[in-house]
Amino acid sequence: MNVQSLSRSSKTLSIDEFFDWIETKDEKYELVDGKPVLQPWVKRNHNRIVINIVQSLGQALDGSRFEIATGDFAISTGPRSVRYADVMIEAAGGSGQERTTDTAALIVEVLSPSTADVDFGPKQREYLGLSTLDTYLIVAQDSRCIWQWTRDEAGSWPDKALVVEEGAVELKALDASLPLDEIYRNVS
Repeated sequence: MNVQSLSRSSKTLSIDEFFDWIETKDEKYELVDGKPVLQPWVKRNHNRIVINIVQSLGQALDGSRFEIATGDFAISTGPRSVRYADVMIEAAGGSGQERTTDTAALIVEVLSPSTADVDFGPKQREYLGLSTLDTYLIVAQDSRCIWQWTRDEAGSWPDKALVVEEGAVELKALDASLPLDEIYRNVS
């Protein structure tokens, strides 16, 4: 089955069918409500921010409790949807043979002009629907600005994101923080 035949038909893929299909592709796709969606390639600043976040969290987190994944490990966001977050933190100990997680505690998306509507729209709704997620971050790459959604003690999400433009993003559930100076190190 190819993407053209998928787009012309009403056929949708299960998650297992998607992973079988994607094995033959060079491009990167997410599965959104059963349909493969081609993902854009990133710019250097995007990559720098991802690496900076991974390095900072790698030093701050307890590796016996948490694992860090980057954009190649999938998050199940629905019965026929998988997403690839730029950075994701999950509980440690998952099977090495799994292709997806359902234990994400932190999800980070680096904002690109081509993905803004998705990151602040469908992805936000899908991610905030995950029972294990504590914090969702959208990190701008063209300015020092981070939008943060964190569950309160009752388990509810705020109506609006906390906008962080200086200092650090506090990640209480992970016993960690992400200083903006580290996130934006060497970002031009």
